[in-house]
Amino acid sequence: MELYVNFEIPRELEEELGRHFRVVKGGDLSRVEAALVSKLTPEELAKMPRLRFIQVVTAGLDHLPWEHIPPHVAVAGNAGSNADAVVEFALGMLLAAFKRVFYYSEKMRRGDYGKDIPVPVLAGKKVAVLGLGEIGSRAARALAALGAEVWGFARTPRDGPWRFTDRLEEALRGAYAAVCALPLTKHTRGLVRYEHLALMREDAVFVNVGRAEVVDREGALRIVKERPRFVFASDVWWSRHDFSKDAEFFALPNVIATPWVAGGYGSEEVWRRMVEEAVRNLITWASGGRPRNVARREDYI
Repeated sequence: MELYVNFEIPRELEEELGRHFRVVKGGDLSRVEAALVSKLTPEELAKMPRLRFIQVVTAGLDHLPWEHIPPHVAVAGNAGSNADAVVEFALGMLLAAFKRVFYYSEKMRRGDYGKDIPVPVLAGKKVAVLGLGEIGSRAARALAALGAEVWGFARTPRDGPWRFTDRLEEALRGAYAAVCALPLTKHTRGLVRYEHLALMREDAVFVNVGRAEVVDREGALRIVKERPRFVFASDVWWSRHDFSKDAEFFALPNVIATPWVAGGYGSEEVWRRMVEEAVRNLITWASGGRPRNVARREDYI
């Protein structure tokens, strides 16, 4: 069975794949039945008429050309492979903002040593977690362990140390903080709007480590301009290939911005773990097992 791989992977993982596939990286792809990819173009797809299975190394699948993927081709994402790293990053962002670490660090840098705003306590406060997948559920458990009153929002119920709701307004109303870990699908694009963010406290912290497009851009810009004590902290941006297009956010003092480094793009260690998980899932499929994270086509088309 031929396998198409379109990015560099460690030699030992390629050798492991070689025990199950004939690995090809270009040329004639007409006999390819499976693909291990980070990205995929319509042109590549057109060269693989026998394709049956696509394993993507990233957790998100919104960047795939779904309209060009034949319905019989199964697509597996890699959810959970970078979850620990992204959760750590999200909690770091949230706590550093909520505990006013960023605020006081900037004051100290300017030579201002005054203690002009109180440092709040997270325990007992309402915190919303949007999305209860691998990242969201782990973040919610960690926040609950810190004593927060966690509200978990998702389309379908999931048990855990949180109050579940499928109503976004209920999750965010009166929240002191929120972590957005929603995937980008046709159901979530532009889901979080200005009126939802406005339900949170005036000095709330909103952290996004999911996808930027889940949040309405103009709504986010409006809330941070109207509420100087509201903190918008994000690792993901709408102009994901040219961050400068979102520079008006970065210039605001109540915006905390990082350039998509929470997961594999910020760490070789995390990226390798993601590739390892993708390879393992691909071999499960090749061996006749049931692969994890097979996507629902109807979520994207």
